[in-house]
Amino acid sequence: MLRLVCCFGLLLSMATFVMAEEPALNQPPKGFKQLFNGKDLSGWKGLVANPKKRAEMSPEELAEAQAKADESMRAHWQVEDGVLIFDGKGQSLCTSKDYADFEMYVDFKIKKAGDSGIYLRGSPQVQIWDPENEKGVGSGGLFNNQKNPSKPLVTADKPVEEWNTFFIRMIGDRVTVKLNGELVTDDVVLENYWERDKPIYRTGQIELQNHGNTLYFRNIYIRELVTPEQLAKIEEALPEKPRVEPKEKHNVLVFTRYDGFRHSSIPVGAMAVKMLGEKTGAFDARITNDLTMLSPETLKDYDAIVMVNTTGSWIKPRDEDIAKLAAAGKEMSKEDAEKMFRESLLEFVSSGKGLVGFHAASDANYHWEDFGKLIGGYFHGHPWHEKVGIKVDDPEHPLMAAFGGENFAIVDEIYQFRDPYSREALHVLLSLDVDNTNMNKGGIHRKDGDFAVSWVRKWGDGRVFYSSLGHREEIYWNPQMLKFYLDGIQFALGDIDGPTAPSAAK
Repeated sequence: MLRLVCCFGLLLSMATFVMAEEPALNQPPKGFKQLFNGKDLSGWKGLVANPKKRAEMSPEELAEAQAKADESMRAHWQVEDGVLIFDGKGQSLCTSKDYADFEMYVDFKIKKAGDSGIYLRGSPQVQIWDPENEKGVGSGGLFNNQKNPSKPLVTADKPVEEWNTFFIRMIGDRVTVKLNGELVTDDVVLENYWERDKPIYRTGQIELQNHGNTLYFRNIYIRELVTPEQLAKIEEALPEKPRVEPKEKHNVLVFTRYDGFRHSSIPVGAMAVKMLGEKTGAFDARITNDLTMLSPETLKDYDAIVMVNTTGSWIKPRDEDIAKLAAAGKEMSKEDAEKMFRESLLEFVSSGKGLVGFHAASDANYHWEDFGKLIGGYFHGHPWHEKVGIKVDDPEHPLMAAFGGENFAIVDEIYQFRDPYSREALHVLLSLDVDNTNMNKGGIHRKDGDFAVSWVRKWGDGRVFYSSLGHREEIYWNPQMLKFYLDGIQFALGDIDGPTAPSAAK
């Protein structure tokens, strides 16, 4: 009897453990929001034509077509037990809202010979299909691409009639897809299917594609990285032209990798840099959080790196970095890989290239002494997150043109710095105006009143520009700051000249 009770207790505890491990249905992970509430079709609408044709419709025509599409949606898309089910008739299902840059999760399930996809910003598509299709490839590729890769890197699908999970990231025109935890599309440009001569639309709806077969979806979550409203604010604030014309065509790598704390302004700042280049023609930019892009054979194609809030020990390789290096024919340990990335970055700048750092670029790699010297100093607390005064230390410096050489006030999170920060190594451009800032805050470590905000320096034959402003999203649609950051990037690229002699040497 005792043995029976013990066995029953063991089974009960195992069942409890399994139940505890089963994730809650339609409950988003931290930082994400539901796109599907598990109950009804709230937040969704029926499909009307395609983006190009919708743009050509009058408001009245669009409203009439939308009403018919919504009627069809209600007839063919249903919710049962927390699952979104399509009966194989009717049209695709679309989000009511448009999106710009985002990350999303979606679970899907198909039947034998099933076929579907996820349209991003209204354009096809992240492919879903039975992996035993005529092309013999799995789901997760960008099926309609013609110039860029269209097939997944590997087949990672589960058998038909089992649930699969996509993770999809879209930044600018580039898409990354993981299927069931495996990387299947790696930062690939999604082409504009509807207008092949144009880049993908900056904003648009997300669609669950009808392809004439039964489909099942659940656990659809999204995290907006840059919203359409933020894009519009950046666009409005961009300068019309660069301070000086570029001496040659430049390529800039916008680096967004972080370890630990994630600044929500990272994607906004990165997109602002990309749009600065596009609008003014000063440079072309690619946004990435991929450490392997710092490999020497990749960095040779770039003229400057812009680090946007790259917090933490991001130089330390992760398992996925080692796997990517191995796939490229570079089998190495994490220690050897970190050594390679360190040397590659230092050599990149010292050889005559540029480095730009915004805000938390100085809150990074404390275990790597040369990085602190390269960026100019290490973060040592932020006593202020409020309106402060900013002093222009060198009014005659070309990079101070955005401010007219005049002191100003701004609301942001303000850093103080510790060694190796020193005016004997850096040419300070901006600092905290202590006479127009609350100096009774807790956590003020420096006793010398030296709270630099921005500086430049030489590193070998290369140039470094750093500014600690950039914690808050609105910094990246502040017209004055965008002019300043464009000037700083052009300085790092060598298009704008300016003094770099240490301030203490004056």
